[in-house]
Amino acid sequence: MSVEVSLNTPLADALSNIVQPKLTEIGWNTGGLDDSALGEYIILMLVNGKTQDQIATELSNDLLSLGPDDTGAIDFSKWLFEQVHLLNAQINGSTAPQTQQVPQGQGGSSHQIEGEQGHSENSQPSAARAPDADMGEAMDDVQDGSIPTGPKSMRSGSRTGNKRLMGQLSKAMDRSSDAILHRVRPQQGTERINMHNRQPPKGPRNDQNRNQRVPPNLRAMGAPNGGTPNGGMPTPMMNATPQQQMALFAMLEEQARMMSQIFSPQQQNLMPGMPQPAINPNFRPGGQAQNQQPDRSLFERIEHPAQQQNGHSNKRQQYDKKEFQSRNHHSTAPGADGGQESANGDVTSSMEVESSQKSQSEQSSGTVCKFNLKCTKADCPYAHQSPAAPPGITLDLSSGCPFGARCQNRKCIMRHPSPAQNPAHSTAENCRFFPNCTNPTCPFRHPISTPLCRFGESCTREGCKFKHVTITCKFNPCLNPECPYKHTENQQRGTFGDKVWRADGDQEKEHVSERKFVNDNMAEDVPLVRRTYATSKFHGEVHSEATNVAVLGGGITGLASAYYLAQQLPHSQITLFEGSLRLGGWLRSKQVDVGNGKVVFEQGPRNLRPTRPNGWVTLDLVQSLGLEDQVLMTSKESVAAQNRFIYYPDHLVRLPGPGVSLLTSIVTILREPLFKDLFSASLTEPFKSAQRGMDDESIGSFISRRFKPALADNIVSAIIHGIYAGDIYQLSVRSIFPILWYAEKEVKSVTAAVGKGLALRWPQDVSLKAEWAKAAPVTGKIKAVRDSSVFTFKRGIGQLADRLVSRLQEFPNVNIRLGITVDGLQRQSDGGSHKIGLMIRPDFNKTDKPITEEFTHVISTISSKALSSIVVPASSVHMLSQTPSVTVMVVNLCFSNPSILPARGFGYLLPRSLPFEQNPEYALGVVFDSDATIGQDEVPGTKVTVMLGGHWWDGWVAYPDEDMGASMARAVLKRHLGISEEPQAIHVGLQKDCIPQYTVGHHSRMARADGELWRQFNGRLKVAGNSYTGVGLNDCIRSARNVVASLVDGRIQDTGLESFKVGNGPHLRKTKGNEED
Repeated sequence: MSVEVSLNTPLADALSNIVQPKLTEIGWNTGGLDDSALGEYIILMLVNGKTQDQIATELSNDLLSLGPDDTGAIDFSKWLFEQVHLLNAQINGSTAPQTQQVPQGQGGSSHQIEGEQGHSENSQPSAARAPDADMGEAMDDVQDGSIPTGPKSMRSGSRTGNKRLMGQLSKAMDRSSDAILHRVRPQQGTERINMHNRQPPKGPRNDQNRNQRVPPNLRAMGAPNGGTPNGGMPTPMMNATPQQQMALFAMLEEQARMMSQIFSPQQQNLMPGMPQPAINPNFRPGGQAQNQQPDRSLFERIEHPAQQQNGHSNKRQQYDKKEFQSRNHHSTAPGADGGQESANGDVTSSMEVESSQKSQSEQSSGTVCKFNLKCTKADCPYAHQSPAAPPGITLDLSSGCPFGARCQNRKCIMRHPSPAQNPAHSTAENCRFFPNCTNPTCPFRHPISTPLCRFGESCTREGCKFKHVTITCKFNPCLNPECPYKHTENQQRGTFGDKVWRADGDQEKEHVSERKFVNDNMAEDVPLVRRTYATSKFHGEVHSEATNVAVLGGGITGLASAYYLAQQLPHSQITLFEGSLRLGGWLRSKQVDVGNGKVVFEQGPRNLRPTRPNGWVTLDLVQSLGLEDQVLMTSKESVAAQNRFIYYPDHLVRLPGPGVSLLTSIVTILREPLFKDLFSASLTEPFKSAQRGMDDESIGSFISRRFKPALADNIVSAIIHGIYAGDIYQLSVRSIFPILWYAEKEVKSVTAAVGKGLALRWPQDVSLKAEWAKAAPVTGKIKAVRDSSVFTFKRGIGQLADRLVSRLQEFPNVNIRLGITVDGLQRQSDGGSHKIGLMIRPDFNKTDKPITEEFTHVISTISSKALSSIVVPASSVHMLSQTPSVTVMVVNLCFSNPSILPARGFGYLLPRSLPFEQNPEYALGVVFDSDATIGQDEVPGTKVTVMLGGHWWDGWVAYPDEDMGASMARAVLKRHLGISEEPQAIHVGLQKDCIPQYTVGHHSRMARADGELWRQFNGRLKVAGNSYTGVGLNDCIRSARNVVASLVDGRIQDTGLESFKVGNGPHLRKTKGNEED
């Protein structure tokens, strides 16, 4: 006989109460917002009249996707229908079918099995279990055993239910047959591990308009409809889950703690009858005990106080403990309970003292700063993440990190102050490793006022301003040629002083290396000097130990590095690795046929500036390569040099400069909205105080603070779009505009520095100027190029890379390997000789295991982020991975009409303040190539280049295709210039991650990266390229020249980032025209 199940009936409620524990026992929880979803669906299937087989089929196929050999759904369906008949017999009074005892592990819980047996023996109608009106009748029923008085295992009698109950519990708790992961119980010990999609609970289920579900034992106690025995509603504690009960206990504990704060310990002593609140330390906010220090890091919390490491006590814990005590020694706690007294001796409530002393920073410490790691406010009251942690991590705002802004733990999740406090915070603390600190860029304070002299006792300078120590070096022999400590005779062997021949006393001996000739009348043989080019003049005597050098990257920096190495180290083997099948990097010049001739399209850099000193280094390389006859110049009197525009707000605005009269410039500044606040900001800037205690600042913040925000958004942002394609509120003013940064630091005013004619002079530029002074003066074409505005080559800027490749192929010691992927870079030690191993693999055969090749030195010209991904271990050069890049789409268009442009000039740029309706394509600027470079194309016409994207595309996972890019570029030209003509030729190129972004803190990150490279590779790995000292083409060639010079001269302490060290920065010097004093 089938049993009909209806919703909102006692039978349906009873089934819901036993189905959910059964699902939990066999591990069929859904893992979603509500664990009862599957149980409710099973009840609905019963209400809809589905049979046992239908329910088993739907569970195994549609709902749970069980395997064909899994009989769990069949067993559950069988058990379900048995329970339906049993509960129907108990509630409705019908006769239950005869069933066999369910084996252990396949039936329900123990109380359900006992319920089956008990009711099969003596089934009572529902009226017999109603609340009794007479106590005597109830006692009689108890004596008869008809009314349950508790679990059967605890009743008197000869039954053996206790053993059966314990057996069922042991079986339910047994998880030996489950997988290891399934034994992990995230909450109550009964759920499966499939809890990844669980959302936070919305509240108690009884508050979600659901029917009250009360276990059967409550109904058996006199509440047939789920109420309490006295007819009221069940209490929250009876229906609450263990988690809700614990939350309630925590709330009560918090109330007790707050009540204890209302009265100070002295006031509590005046009320002897007032009980002390019993506060459980485990219920405190954040789960911390009362005696736990709130500012301890996560590492210190889990570290045992008595932990020993290699037989020594944990020095870090001792140091941190002293540091914690020193930070909190000023906190007053006169009483053991933290009570305080006022100056007049009156007792003050601890809550009042706490409320009066709480500042805005303490109230804001529970909120994360919206700028986070990009915050430049030193006294920012909000919380920040660790500077070493990846952006966007979840913070534990209940406690602060003891290391503050100098935290270097990338896994730290505690609250930190603003990263702008890093310099002030670090320089105020002593270095833990002094006097044995080996970090050349250590930011902490050393007890001595001046740094140690690197020459030590061998210093011969009279009145040396550096400190000389008298401590004897502990190494014998000492192999450090720059060891500052005192040495005994023949102790320091790093300078090879013992290998120099000296005469023995006063007795003169014949020099062992004096040459003898067969015929004394013959002239002395003069060795042939190898041919050198102009770029080799910057080297003197070769002191390098580099015999096998690898260059990573075949861009302009890698090609120039290999070229300089081949010149200066002719006996060394140079190997250049390039991952792609072409050389030149971002130098991509393409000749396109337009029907009646060819035009040159530039997809990367398009011209070079001959400004000193970096521009002169490039001209030196051009002369060495013999490219003078291929140079195309743009004079300073051309329209491209004198006419430069910014589009704002809906028209082109010519910038004041050469070729523009003073009167015209003043009228333009007064009339155009582009130059809003320019005059007033320039007049008030000298009277603004300089910012102190900051290590860096964004360009936008600096210009807004010193001048006006309108200047930053209108003019400066447009200039940055044309050079870096970046955001002025993200880029570093110290790294991109150092003249502004040091003008404020040294002169206290930018306009004052400009008025005095001050310019920056770097230490490395002084030696370069001395070399040029000794060299022969340049003449001819190179001298004319130095006086031009910009220059390029007849076949495009890519002709420079092509000539470098052809010259490298002439050197017998140079090997160029294309299509090679470098999977790893690691320092190796073999018998005392340190080398660098490269794990390489051909790009076309990625399935093979990479092979390792060893080199004495490596010069990396790839991006810093790419280098950090191949260094083993990657954590050793963590700072190199912190330089982001932007993607730019370059669209070249050629029109047959030579007079299609409404204005002649170099082009125009678009500021960030431009209204969106004027720039929905996110364009950065437009270059008038036909005016900027004359002489490249074979046919007349107009050639323009539209640049799109940059920082506007940050975070994009997909970019426009070529067709969409072409249509976007044409839309920009039509809206801004009114050009709707069909172009003769169009070329679209997407340059992914082409321009590195020197964001705020770039200088300090590179200083730390210099120390990381030195500690990991001891000067055998050097870096160069646009990720470090400049993104321009001249900057890349200059960095290649510098790293090769340091390698050839044997300066092992240089890594390519030595200019970021303390003391190597620039200084302002007065200039006369183009020459420095």
